[in-house]
Amino acid sequence: MSQEKLALTASMNPAFLGHLERGEKSPTVTTLEKITSALDISLGDLFSDDIHLEETDARSTNYNRIRMMLDELSDDDVDAISDIIMNIIRLKKNP
Repeated sequence: MSQEKLALTASMNPAFLGHLERGEKSPTVTTLEKITSALDISLGDLFSDDIHLEETDARSTNYNRIRMMLDELSDDDVDAISDIIMNIIRLKKNP
């Protein structure tokens, strides 16, 4: 993946991503989460010595995507979404 495509997919400034790549800047955890989400890998995969991109755990990828979406919402919105998810799970367990 090109640096520009990664920056676009991660909703980041391409110049900033270039600074990260060259070691001129240090990423925050939030920035690392954006990058790993764009790459469809987990933060653990990013730091793992034994990574196989083609074998990325889909559940972990989905968790990361959901976490990033929730990070952008207010606490009240996150609470409401949590209630919705809990109700869906109850319905699935008790059809």
